[in-house]
Formats: sequence, C-alpha cells, structure tokens
Amino acid sequence: MEISLQNVEYRYQENTPFERLAIEDVSIVFPSGTYMAIIGHTGSGKSTVLQHLNALLQPSKGTVIIGEREIKAKQKNKNLKSVRQKVGIVFQFPEHQLFEETVEKDIIFGPLNFGVTEIEAKKRARIALKQVGLEEEILGKSPFDLSGGQMRRVAIAGVLAMEPDVIVLDEPTAGLDPRGRKEIMDMFYSLHKERKLSTILVTHSMEDAARYADQIVIMQQGKVVKQGTPEEIFSNPVELVKMGLDVPEVVRFQIRLEEKMGLKFGKVYLSIDQLSTKVTDVLNRGVQV
Repeated sequence: MEISLQNVEYRYQENTPFERLAIEDVSIVFPSGTYMAIIGHTGSGKSTVLQHLNALLQPSKGTVIIGEREIKAKQKNKNLKSVRQKVGIVFQFPEHQLFEETVEKDIIFGPLNFGVTEIEAKKRARIALKQVGLEEEILGKSPFDLSGGQMRRVAIAGVLAMEPDVIVLDEPTAGLDPRGRKEIMDMFYSLHKERKLSTILVTHSMEDAARYADQIVIMQQGKVVKQGTPEEIFSNPVELVKMGLDVPEVVRFQIRLEEKMGLKFGKVYLSIDQLSTKVTDVLNRGVQV
C-alpha cells in the first residue's frame, strides 16, 4: 500500500500562544513494497512525519494519502480505524505498552479491537509469535515474566497480528546491545521480504539506514532536504556532517583507507564485504582506480 505526503505542514498547539511549527511543506512518496528510512537529528520532524502515516496526527496544511484514503487539512476525517489497521507502528520501547495478564491476551488485543473473531485472533497470535522467533509455550505466561528482549518481541507480535500492509518502525532497537539490535533489524527485513510489507524506518542509526533501506529521506528543521539511495546519500559524508549527521562506520573506514592508499575507489561501499572485495581487486591489479 502506497502512502504519500503532499505539501504537508503540521503545527503543535495551533492557534494558542504555544503554537510550534514542526514540519513544513513536506512531500514524500512511500511506494508499496519498498523499504524507506527517514533520518535526521533530534527535532528534525521525523517523529511528526511518522504520526501522519496512520493518521495519529492530521495535517495543518496539505494532504496525506494512505492507500485509497485522503486525509486533508481542515476537514473532519472520520472512520480512520481501517487506516490504522493497515499501518502498524512499532514505537520506541514497545514493551512499555504491554498490559494484559498473558502474552496471548496482549497479542490478540489489537485484532479483537478491529473486529477479528477470537478464533482468528488466536490463530494470528501463534503465527505472529513464530514470526518474531518465540515459542507458543509462552502464550499463557505473563509478559512481565519474560526477558526484556522477549517482551519487545511480544509487543512487535501484537502489531504483526493485525496483519498490516505497512509497518512503521520508530527507533525499534533503542536500548538494545549490538547483537540484539542486529537480530531485531534482520527479523524486520525478513518480514519485509517474505510478506512484501512496505517498511518505513525512522532511525538515528546510519548503519541500519545504509544496510536495509532502498531509499533514504533526510529531514532537517522540519523539511525534507535530500532523498536518494543509500549510495547517493552517503557518497558525500562532508555534507552529512554539516547537517549534524554521522556516516556508517564502513564509510568512515573507506575514507581513511583511501587517504592511506592515496587513491579513490570511485564509489561508496556500504558493507565491509563489498569494501574488502574492492580492496582485494585493487591490490591484485596493482593499479590506481
């Protein structure tokens, strides 16, 4: 399912003394089936954009199109339940939203709220639990008896059980160690491929944006300042640093390596495997590239 923002502006506490412009003239298309990342420093407008993707916020100006549904500024947009069923959001620390007495009850809460029968909801719970790498045996356990990593996976299973067409990830690996972060991100990437989900990642991690996304959007001071493939975005690290952003570690290593070897590789490499293959090729040929 495609989502597009067309010249969207949003103001918090509009028409009050505390009014604040959060995003301005934002136009982004999220094509169906793609994996897109939104990056930018704190306060750039990423989270505000995220909340427009399933109508948690509605624009002060402009239009948001979610599938076949148009949400326009200054209009009463009713019956948004179906929109929110099709666009699932995994917020930071989703385990903080667990509240039921058992894992099963927590996972089926969303589907039941959207009108799914209890039998179907329980079936979805088992499937979703498997998708996040957990065993059915924990369905009867209290989510609060699980480890932190398991709790996060249960919360994610609750989003997947609604069978969304689009999944939005808001810093989904916050607080995890490097191994846990990679496991969670690899899991989402597998779901993206297997279920052909449209995936939108809001992140501070340049490594995750480079590794998983097809397209990256950079936001700064409430506006979209650049969009392109990971290779295009990270090919100019100086520009990113000026925006207050970092670059992936492998790109920093490539820059230092090029300086040390006194040559240019002609393109940016976003994985250590790609870079090592290029270096091996250069050394074997013994010529400057």
